[in-house]
Amino acid sequence: MGLVRFLLAAAVVINHTGPLYGLVMTDAYMAIKVFFIISGFYMALILTEKYNGPGQTRLFYSNRFLRLFPLYWTVLLLSLGLSLVFRFGLHTALLLGPWQLWLDKLTPATAAVLAAANLTIVGQDLLFFSHITDAGSLTLSADALYRATPAWFFLLIPQAWTISLELVFYALAPWLVRQKTGLLATLAGASFGLRAMVYLADLPFDPWKQRFFPVECGFFLLGILAYRLYAALKPVPIPRTTLWQVSGLYVAAIVGYQFLPGFMGKELYLYAATVLSIPFLFRLTKKMTLDRTIGELSYPIYITHWTVIMVVEYAWGRAHLPVAALAATILVSLALNRFVADPIERFRQRRVLLRR
Repeated sequence: MGLVRFLLAAAVVINHTGPLYGLVMTDAYMAIKVFFIISGFYMALILTEKYNGPGQTRLFYSNRFLRLFPLYWTVLLLSLGLSLVFRFGLHTALLLGPWQLWLDKLTPATAAVLAAANLTIVGQDLLFFSHITDAGSLTLSADALYRATPAWFFLLIPQAWTISLELVFYALAPWLVRQKTGLLATLAGASFGLRAMVYLADLPFDPWKQRFFPVECGFFLLGILAYRLYAALKPVPIPRTTLWQVSGLYVAAIVGYQFLPGFMGKELYLYAATVLSIPFLFRLTKKMTLDRTIGELSYPIYITHWTVIMVVEYAWGRAHLPVAALAATILVSLALNRFVADPIERFRQRRVLLRR
């Protein structure tokens, strides 16, 4: 499924720069939800087939930490360093503008909370439900994003709010994957029911309909259900041509989503197609080294793209920004994988082998 993860990460980049020669693929809003479904599938897979012995839950948590945080902290330091260079060398704000304007006005508690969110990722999603008052304090509000100074402005890697939601899911995942399918389906239904209530309540689309964990967790649960389907199909012989056909149609649906005819439930179609296609896609690609390598670029692409876009836009302007920013993000991601993620990944896998 590496190619799909790569395409979804690229779709997020393109949605933040503008169409790539007319190509948008899927909306970033939907790409993130498909990521959540895939995450649910992978967590169910590894907790069932890899971290399934005594003491393995603690190993799961520590390996998730090693998967996410070293790379995040590296990008955070790079973003901070570049911002300081822009501030003092080029006399322009890159990512530190809000800090520069508000640092002497923020209360100590607010400054500490904002700094902790940047450092730990935890709670970054909640900052989209908060704003800074004139007195420099942090306040929750239903329409925080439409206030003068939303709290998320102080995030150096603002897209990491999705990782904050992932962390909540990871905390629950070892318990969730042990539950019966009926309970998982009920919980997913409750999440989507709450989502419908949020729509009916006429709350602001952003953040209530895309950053609120109770209405997002249903997508993670769909991923666990997709794994159950994969496990059920394991004994069933499926021709390789069928695997290629299903996978090809699904990839085409992601790349060409913008060209699909507009119809009621088009978004739901993509989510349903994801749940039904993942078992076939994973079965086809699970031993493909190249596909796995391509997929490993998705996290660094996602976590670096905001900073890279800012730098590329400053250096070259808006002309050809989509292709320049995407190419630069891929190059940076290759370097990060080579020097940061790959050595840590080898260490993570050794830890698993030693505990078996």
